[in-house]
Amino acid sequence: MSEYGVKIKNIRAGSLYEYNLGVRDRYEYVEAMFSNSLFLDFLMENGLKVNNGSTRDIIDLDFNYSSKSYEEEIKKLNRLLEQAKQELERETIEDKKEQLKLRINRINELIDFANRNQHKFIKKSKDDIRIEYYQDGVTIGYPTFYKNGEIKKVDIYHYKMLFRSTGKAKKGSCIFIVDRLYKKAKDFLTMKYKMPKQNAPIVEMCAYSSLVASTIVGKIKINPRNILILKDVDSFMTRDVVSIEIDEHTHCYAKNIDDYKLKNTLFDGQGLIDSSIFPNWCDGYVLLRHHMCKMACFNTNIQQFFKDYCHDNCIDFETFKVKDMFGNEHNAKDIKLITTDNAMKWLKFQISYDYWCDKVFENNCMFGIVKTAHPSKLGDVQKMSYQMVNSLDLNTMDRVVSESVNYINLLKRSDYEFVEYLRKNVNFSNDFDVLVALCEQNWDFTRSEYYRNRKKAIIDAYISKFRTGKVLQNADNLTLVGSPYAMLLHSVGEDVEKDDSFDLNDNWIECYTERFDDGENLAGFRSPHNSCNNIVSMKNNRSSQNWKYFNFGKQILAINVLHTDVQDKANGCDFDSDSFYVTSQPQIVEHAIRCYKKYPTIVNNIPKSKNKYDNTMLNHALIDNKLASAQLAIGESSNLAQLALSYSYNFYDQKYNDYVCILSVIAQCAIDNAKRTFDIDITEEIKRIKKDMDIQENKYPKFWSYIKKDVKRSKINNNLKCPMNYLCSIKFDKFRSADSTLPMEYFFNKFELETNRRQSKKVEELIEKYSLKLYDSRTDNEESDYLLLRSDYDELINDIKKIYISKTYIGLMSWLIDRAFLITCNIQSNKDIIGSNTNKNKALLLKTLFTINPKSVLKIFSKNA
Repeated sequence: MSEYGVKIKNIRAGSLYEYNLGVRDRYEYVEAMFSNSLFLDFLMENGLKVNNGSTRDIIDLDFNYSSKSYEEEIKKLNRLLEQAKQELERETIEDKKEQLKLRINRINELIDFANRNQHKFIKKSKDDIRIEYYQDGVTIGYPTFYKNGEIKKVDIYHYKMLFRSTGKAKKGSCIFIVDRLYKKAKDFLTMKYKMPKQNAPIVEMCAYSSLVASTIVGKIKINPRNILILKDVDSFMTRDVVSIEIDEHTHCYAKNIDDYKLKNTLFDGQGLIDSSIFPNWCDGYVLLRHHMCKMACFNTNIQQFFKDYCHDNCIDFETFKVKDMFGNEHNAKDIKLITTDNAMKWLKFQISYDYWCDKVFENNCMFGIVKTAHPSKLGDVQKMSYQMVNSLDLNTMDRVVSESVNYINLLKRSDYEFVEYLRKNVNFSNDFDVLVALCEQNWDFTRSEYYRNRKKAIIDAYISKFRTGKVLQNADNLTLVGSPYAMLLHSVGEDVEKDDSFDLNDNWIECYTERFDDGENLAGFRSPHNSCNNIVSMKNNRSSQNWKYFNFGKQILAINVLHTDVQDKANGCDFDSDSFYVTSQPQIVEHAIRCYKKYPTIVNNIPKSKNKYDNTMLNHALIDNKLASAQLAIGESSNLAQLALSYSYNFYDQKYNDYVCILSVIAQCAIDNAKRTFDIDITEEIKRIKKDMDIQENKYPKFWSYIKKDVKRSKINNNLKCPMNYLCSIKFDKFRSADSTLPMEYFFNKFELETNRRQSKKVEELIEKYSLKLYDSRTDNEESDYLLLRSDYDELINDIKKIYISKTYIGLMSWLIDRAFLITCNIQSNKDIIGSNTNKNKALLLKTLFTINPKSVLKIFSKNA
């Protein structure tokens, strides 16, 4: 079993459906990671079969593809065949011609196979495939073969739909489990909750039962009866707003309302955890999971607060009791964690406090730690997003971007600064650590052809990212906690209004963070950010004595939720690990203050859906189909909002300002759709708005070609002005060097191969295979995708060590580097090298060899006099 979890197959359901029909000879899948979680612990203890770190007992089905008709399949294959034939006619290199001939033969085999099985084809949409598999389950046969290729036996597995997390729902996929484990697994996830047959809370149960299956990085033991669960508190204020509502056709519209009564929920999703049990390897907070429980718990001296409270009020601490929302009294000295009903999702299903506690006791009171705070690897700076940049003041952009522009020019000019950049940005999948080591060993390596090519490629990629809005500022992403001292007061029954940590101000919301100086004005942006209406103006107040109870560190932002508009201003934020991008950049801060006074707060007044569902697998499938189709709306609505914002700078039409606000709310609805549904068709509403935005006539701003690579030049309107377009116009210094470039043979030391070339080529093929997997990876920043790639890389290293037994590997490494860099080899006379992909993947090759044996790599590029 991997340190990251257990490997499973992520199977494309459409290809599996066709395979089971007999119209495909294989189904499509990629390796996936069923990551470490409390749920995986349970399965491991209850019969999950794991072989070499993988299991067949669980699969991840991806419902993004349909099943084709015979006519569609033949049309596709003929198109591919024609393309391959045309490529063959143009190709001049023999090796590639042979590869194309093999591809043509393979396509002809597939055409012949389709023709023989023409009667078996059934066209079915991805939604209908989901319905069938949810209702009936799915069968997969796993064959084993004799050495001659004949099938020895086929192991038949039947799977049932188990759960989909919010992350899985976004990708249209779902976890299925083998029949023999289904009931145990389902009972664990749902705590044996019996769903009613009619009017069942299917959406909510799907969202919250999977919390115990969240990926975790550690565990912490907490007695559930030492958790004080309180009723949350609402706080109100009046402010001018843009209310997003729906008309009789369920279409959204924006309505300006003066002196509207806004509501905050003070401690929504947060908890305070006593410093005595806070893990020493964590920083600031821990995001915890258990059965239908999710809470971001912040490092607090709870017991010290109780002692001080008792002292100030002449109460005996040893006998002092606090009362939870259920009326239970607890000894204050036993309390290790304080939270509210909003973190306890089991309350939505009328599950009792005692029953939940019993379920927590069943796994020895171990809570999963999903994440904690981490300092930025970039130090005191952090990158903005294009949505943030596009809502700034166009007239101050030169000063806003000056730090990034100066830094990029410095990287080009100074090898010392560039090597320092590499050092700060090392990760498992890049070659930055190798470059740093080679330069440290011999500074002349900065004159090498490879180093200079890599430097240019890395900085060019950096500039491309910069033009997509990744602008550096004195900033950081800080995790939010709401009015924490008020929460301590609430725990002892005091009125939250007694919290004097913050003052109210018309120009900003007060906050507390150790990351910035006392009294410093700050600007905050929450993702998804869409408009000037969403910028939060803040001022840091570190003067209160109340902060002595909190051990937040530099990665936490406490913010005043009492009588402020912070939750609506930040697009519906809560405190279960939501974060703000916070900066003190002077022009951005000034802009934030202006926006706070000028732009009304956007309020989501779209009513919740009144749909009721019977508890059937058909309804589960219908809900997930709708959810999967709506997930594209998160990115689409955010992009459209930026287009509308760009138009608002250029056209005097109120509809663009309204659409910015409407799309901001639609993005919020799409994100929340996995937990609750709204009374609009999100996808259709986006289509309606897009049609009315006159995109064909107005076209796209110039920066759009960096955000969307496939936008044609003819669709760009160079006359449109907006803050993001300023980034496209910046000219950077050219690469210059006073010293000549040195060829790689200047640094290369050749060592004899210790073994035969066949073994060495196997090593080369493994690296090539991993590079293709890395290239083809469909990662979208999901944690499981990252873990999978890391796991694959670790396996690559182990596989090479198994194949090539040597103490130093130096001969193998010398041979591979020679072939990849064409140092002493002659490419014209060596067909073997032409077919080698390591020549195209030098960075990955060096990274892999350096991971296996760094000393040998450094010897191969040893110092030269």
